[in-house]
Amino acid sequence: MKTTRRCFLKISGGLALAVPFIRIRSTHAQAPDPGAGESPELRTPELQPIPYAFGRAFRKDLIIREQPTTQAPIVRRLRANEVIPLLGEVIGLGPTTYNPFWYLTRDGYVHSANVQPCNNVLNKPLSEVDERGLWAEITVPFTELRARADPQSGVRSLLYYGCVFRILQLAEDRDGKAWYGIADGNGGKTVLGFVRAEHLRPLGPEDFAPLSPDVPLDKKRIEVNLKNQTATAYEYDQPVFTARVATGGKYRTPEGVVDFFTIPGEHRIFRKIPGTRMTGGTPGYDYYDLPGVGWASFFTSSGIAFHGVYWHNDYGRPRSHGCVNMLPDQAHWVFRWTTPAYPHTERSSLRTKREAGSLVKVF
Repeated sequence: MKTTRRCFLKISGGLALAVPFIRIRSTHAQAPDPGAGESPELRTPELQPIPYAFGRAFRKDLIIREQPTTQAPIVRRLRANEVIPLLGEVIGLGPTTYNPFWYLTRDGYVHSANVQPCNNVLNKPLSEVDERGLWAEITVPFTELRARADPQSGVRSLLYYGCVFRILQLAEDRDGKAWYGIADGNGGKTVLGFVRAEHLRPLGPEDFAPLSPDVPLDKKRIEVNLKNQTATAYEYDQPVFTARVATGGKYRTPEGVVDFFTIPGEHRIFRKIPGTRMTGGTPGYDYYDLPGVGWASFFTSSGIAFHGVYWHNDYGRPRSHGCVNMLPDQAHWVFRWTTPAYPHTERSSLRTKREAGSLVKVF
């Protein structure tokens, strides 16, 4: 069978993604009608494979149930940041129609919205780090950021799968284990702390290699459908990638409820950075401080971007402060597929003239 270039994009998603690219189901997928009674599909749900082996609970008391429905008996509750094996994904009933996806675990089913799908990959530490540093991504469910390269030193925060930072230093603890001193991409030379080196994968040229570089700029575009909450990439008017997303939503602020909607219209990607700290909002209301946000591709001067997410898995409804939230691997794909191309030797934000960037249509 002849493999077309479009099919190749669907299958491979490029040379360097940590997991294979798969076409994400459309947000048109609906749970069965609760009024119609339990369907055969619910009793024996069709299990779909996923490219992740584990899931991390975003919060405590997340419920695992006997069946993929909110009416099923409770098996047990998860602790915050508890990591569980994921055996696949099914479509179930509730708690929402826009996100009917549940994960099968060893104990039962858990709704996907509050579970970060992830992998657990250990990496060989580098033998040296030059003065310019290099980009790296976290490849374990979570890791501890410590004040010093010492497992007994204070924990400053937890960092999560898919986060992207710059490695600035290489250090060893008293047992000879390697640690990296890391920084936010927009944090200059300020070291946030130290992380076990085996928990980060240094990024190489293949992680930044452009996808479909032979396709002219005017033959590529990304469409963000606000009603369906999807992002779709096109080449020569043919879709080559689609993902469920979460765009700008409403938040309570000191001035009342504000709609941080993703701005409709035609935009151009003009700035990129592989990893950045994003902050905003008002303490006590909608404040956020998110280090290591991966694969940010900005397309408005107000800071709206495509980027990876590690704090929710609830795609299909507006819930961001304007950005287009995606899974980290999907944001990585967009980062590589769009222009401007980001050189692997760059260590900060890359800007280009707007007319030289990929077209983004939001409607």
